[in-house]
Amino acid sequence: MSAALWPEDRSPSPAKDHFIPADGLNWHVVEAGTGPTVLLVHGTAASVHSWRKVMPLVAEHAHVVALDLPGHGQTRARDSADLTLPRMAAGVAAVMKVLGLVPQTVAGHSAGAAILVEAVARKLLQAETLVSFNGAFFPFGGVAGSLFSPIAKLIASNPFMPRLLAGVARITTVERLLRDTGSNPGPDDIEHYFRLFKDPAHVGAALGMMAAWDLGNMEQALARVEASCIFVAGDNDRAVPPDSADRAASRCRHAVALHYRGYGHLLHEENPRLAAGIITGLER
Repeated sequence: MSAALWPEDRSPSPAKDHFIPADGLNWHVVEAGTGPTVLLVHGTAASVHSWRKVMPLVAEHAHVVALDLPGHGQTRARDSADLTLPRMAAGVAAVMKVLGLVPQTVAGHSAGAAILVEAVARKLLQAETLVSFNGAFFPFGGVAGSLFSPIAKLIASNPFMPRLLAGVARITTVERLLRDTGSNPGPDDIEHYFRLFKDPAHVGAALGMMAAWDLGNMEQALARVEASCIFVAGDNDRAVPPDSADRAASRCRHAVALHYRGYGHLLHEENPRLAAGIITGLER
């Protein structure tokens, strides 16, 4: 995985690609760099690959850790209980405990940002700064709303559907899905997602996560976060309304919302240097 994860001319040091047993699962984890710890958490249907361009840049200043969420990428889930927001938050915190690391900064994309808010609000993680890229904190419409609908739950309940969807996945379909989020993915981005969508276990976990997702307590969780929060939004995001960043920031004690024109839901993949700068504080 490391060779495919890191651009050949950008790796600051050999990435440590390994598996960590924690909270009953065997988590796929990638680490690189030295210094204060930064934790990166991807969103639904993605994997550590979504940080592959950001990690080398952050690793120039910090010890960066990225992991595959349950059922995603190379981390296998046991059942649907592993795919809920509380369980994922507890699992991510358990990985960091096993590693003996206390992240100074945590950064998440989309649903990954919600997982980190849950973990920090419950004091499972003691981060000083929380960065959200197009965080999915509230019920919404648009592309993401259709995915989190009862139809998605019905699809996820069919044990044959993940294999069927993976079997008919086409790279052109994947490209269209990514562009429908308002982003402009490159050929390598599309290829990485295509590989994931050809894996029935990954597809099943993504659907199961959507079916299990409950944001009913997120307003209260945001209000309990004591870390300094940075809510980043791409103003071309068609998956999560950009004004969700302002709404989330208004619920927190110490927060700011940053809007960037011309970027969609995958802002951190479209402009990894900007994302890394925000995470490390160089762009704040």
